[in-house]
Amino acid sequence: MISMLVNEHYRLARNRLVQLSFLVMPVIICLLAIFFLDLVKVNNGNMLNYMSIIASTLVVISFLGIGVAGTILSNEFQNGTIKLIMVRPISRAALLFSKWLTVIFYLLYLFILTFVLSMAVGTLLFGFEGFGANGHMFGSILLNYATGFTEALMIVTFTYMVSAVFKNGAFSIGVGMAALVGGKLATEVSRLLEWKGGMMLLFANTKLDQYFFGNKPVYDEMSLTFSLAILGFHFCFFYGVAWWFFVKRDISV
Repeated sequence: MISMLVNEHYRLARNRLVQLSFLVMPVIICLLAIFFLDLVKVNNGNMLNYMSIIASTLVVISFLGIGVAGTILSNEFQNGTIKLIMVRPISRAALLFSKWLTVIFYLLYLFILTFVLSMAVGTLLFGFEGFGANGHMFGSILLNYATGFTEALMIVTFTYMVSAVFKNGAFSIGVGMAALVGGKLATEVSRLLEWKGGMMLLFANTKLDQYFFGNKPVYDEMSLTFSLAILGFHFCFFYGVAWWFFVKRDISV
């Protein structure tokens, strides 16, 4: 499994679009730093305020992850290389898992890069002013990252499932992006309409920060345990469908 992960990482690292994707968040961080410097002239800003603004842009990583999840498996079918890969003494389940895990590592790298770089830029521009007095704000930022990673993990797993079923990268990416935008919209609409069935929606449960620091859940009946259970159900369904279609059916290009 380790050798498979290393190989998938190597192949992913050679992808020009993936290489460029690692510049997206640094560019956003630098542009927002320029904007935030102007804002500080009017309001008293500090490093944590700046990091909080960066944390609100983490959905961008979800979109980047959708691009990788939608193509890492389907491209093997579209390029005709899937049969060559399956000649090797590896199981289909192991191949499916190694590619999915590579996507998750890709997300993790982007989240770590964003967090470290935003803290470095924030410290360089504003120092540690306000850090001690606003320790709870740092905890809130960490929760924002946890929420962002949870959303990204779930949506890329969904996109990966679509890719395994339909074997088409462009279609998988389109469906993944539509699900991300539409899912968030559906959650907001169900909340406004006070439709209790909305508690079962994926994106009503990905916001883990709604249970901390006095925040109010999307629905009063919801709890952290409930949300984790719903997320677990969605994840098992997404990955289970991907496993069934990839492992059980005949490999055809």
